[in-house]
Amino acid sequence: MRAFVMAGAAVALGVALVRRQLRRSSHLDRLRLEHVSETARLYRNAGTRILILGAGFGGLSTALKLDQQLRYASDTSVLVVGRDNDMLFNPLLWTVANGRTNPNDAVVRIRDFQKERRFHVLQAEVEHIDLERKEVQTSVGIRPYDQLVIALGSHTRMPDLPGLRKYALPFHTTADALQLRNHLIDAVEAAHHSEDPQERQAWLTFVVGGAGDTGVELAATIQDYIISGLFSEYPWLADAPAHIILVGHAERILPMAKPGTAELVRRVLEREGIEIRTGTAITGVTERTVETNKGIIAARTLFWAAGIKPADVVRELPVQHAHNGAIMVDDYLRIPGHPEVYVIGDSSWTYDSLTHAPVPATAQAARQQGFYVGQTIAMEYAKRPAPPYRYTPLGHLALLGHYVGVAEIGPFTFGGFPAFLLWHLAYLERNPSWRKRIRLVVDWTLSALLGREIGELRLDTEQAAENGN
Repeated sequence: MRAFVMAGAAVALGVALVRRQLRRSSHLDRLRLEHVSETARLYRNAGTRILILGAGFGGLSTALKLDQQLRYASDTSVLVVGRDNDMLFNPLLWTVANGRTNPNDAVVRIRDFQKERRFHVLQAEVEHIDLERKEVQTSVGIRPYDQLVIALGSHTRMPDLPGLRKYALPFHTTADALQLRNHLIDAVEAAHHSEDPQERQAWLTFVVGGAGDTGVELAATIQDYIISGLFSEYPWLADAPAHIILVGHAERILPMAKPGTAELVRRVLEREGIEIRTGTAITGVTERTVETNKGIIAARTLFWAAGIKPADVVRELPVQHAHNGAIMVDDYLRIPGHPEVYVIGDSSWTYDSLTHAPVPATAQAARQQGFYVGQTIAMEYAKRPAPPYRYTPLGHLALLGHYVGVAEIGPFTFGGFPAFLLWHLAYLERNPSWRKRIRLVVDWTLSALLGREIGELRLDTEQAAENGN
């Protein structure tokens, strides 16, 4: 019954969003200027050159705000440098991993944002940032700047623990989501043909290192995909004790969330059958075990979600850094001593200017910081003072399994199917591409009615070729 409710709600919201987008597009088409290409020479010769490094939530939010505020400033050029031609919509990785979303529908083309706007896009790798010369070396040449915004995101941080980098699997990209799905299928297949009960149990034991937002939803995704997806095709394994263990170094899960929210999430996870071990540190990994400071876990799988680190080019800058390599910024998200350089998103270590509380490294925060920096640069352009940065959390949503979620909206925290439905509605609304919204509605509707994708999709071309032979 819930599958039909979910499908009906998704279709209804999708239709409403498409109608609203069509009305909005018609209005914007009358306001937008015709977009033209820009050469490197034209960029260098612009009166004010604003260079944005990174085309994720932070970088593109900055560009969109600048387009809104400075679109008629003909002497100003805004250039976004991105390594890829698409932006990953991170929250959708969970639905890719559990077979409910096509991988292509979790990304949005950057050129979709650029159409009929005044900012420009350069697909290139950022190789070096020279703060003194005010220029950036990219894989296609040097780009000088008058204002610089660093929004280069992050990578999964892998500490130098024995065996960790060899055996642990990260979860940060669409490729990681597909690899997770492939690995779970392989593990269930290995358990299927194993005749040793202990070996079978090891294949069906999955450890998640890190009990923050990523680790919590990752553990729930694994449990959901195995129980609600794979075991439907392996009915003879449905009674096997699939064992998901969430290991966190802190004394509680979700250490940056409200205690009440963290406790509700814990109860939901434990009700779903996930074991939680807080106050526990992973000390090493082998092919068959995960070693902790409180004992050894017999498991063939470790997914690592215990921290992130900025890009190497960010960590190499000669400025003050936090413990994970992120750049320390002032109340205006600028590098102290370099007022022309802003750092946002996972590249920065940010505090709220009033409460001095640390700002979480989330897509929500990066998006807010991008809008703030775009507005601040526009105010500087107009010779007006800008206020210090304030972080306004919009709530917390977590997808925790088969038709189960947890939502924190203002003073209210609730779980179950309503939170699960709200998660989907919220991220459908926040998706910046109305085309992707339609595709997501189709994906989720088909998965609810016809079942999930449980086939492997190999990204290793050599292995795929060998399998074909």
